[in-house]
Amino acid sequence: MNSHPTVLLIDDNPAVAEIVRSVLVRNAYNVEILTSPVRVREFLAQHDVDLIVSDVMMPGMDGFALGKQIRTDPATAGIPIIYLTALASTEDQFEGFLSGGDAYMTKPFRARDLLSTIDRVLNRRDAAQPFRSRSGGNARAMAVVGADLRGVVQQAAGSAGCTIEFAASLADGLRRLDREHFHMLLADTESEPGAVKQVRDFLGHFALATPVLFLYRNQPPAVAANDTQYHALRVPVTAAVLGERVRQAIQDFGGIL
Repeated sequence: MNSHPTVLLIDDNPAVAEIVRSVLVRNAYNVEILTSPVRVREFLAQHDVDLIVSDVMMPGMDGFALGKQIRTDPATAGIPIIYLTALASTEDQFEGFLSGGDAYMTKPFRARDLLSTIDRVLNRRDAAQPFRSRSGGNARAMAVVGADLRGVVQQAAGSAGCTIEFAASLADGLRRLDREHFHMLLADTESEPGAVKQVRDFLGHFALATPVLFLYRNQPPAVAANDTQYHALRVPVTAAVLGERVRQAIQDFGGIL
């Protein structure tokens, strides 16, 4: 797969289309937009896309009918489809999957949930395979940790199949996350007081889909057990345990495959 996959976004609401486009572009996707499903088959005949994100209720043709057309055409049958719609009933979701959808999301939506869904649809694979980025190289992890943790973090990254890069400060690390693509952030809550709030505020504001592992010594950060983006682990810890947590966090978030 290309390092910057192309997403075809189909939505007749310009405001929604712009919001989705902004989120995807910030997270290294190329985006093409069509405001009507009527021109989609013509567009696909002339352009290669990696994924379609489509609304359902649109003039001229609804998204489900479009999905069926795409699935019955051998030239386009393999393109994944995610429905992003205000239709929230079980019957509508069932119809979405019957018409060829690979995933179904309802509006309003959270940016990180959309990004996670896109990654999972694009990159489904055997969990036992080594981690690879979209460009085919090793996964990249950013670490903002104290000097006493650098050694174990380096070893853990190696066991998880990641290339680790250290930032001198949390501010520097967050700036790099905004400019570059990393698959994981490790943040030491003791060496960086206020790290939890800073990280959450930053990633939430910029809608960055990056899983985070907070390393703590005393007071555990408030992280929900079912949250796929934020995790916490008490240190000191062995490189093997830390490496497995890094691997599992990335795998659960669906960020790379």
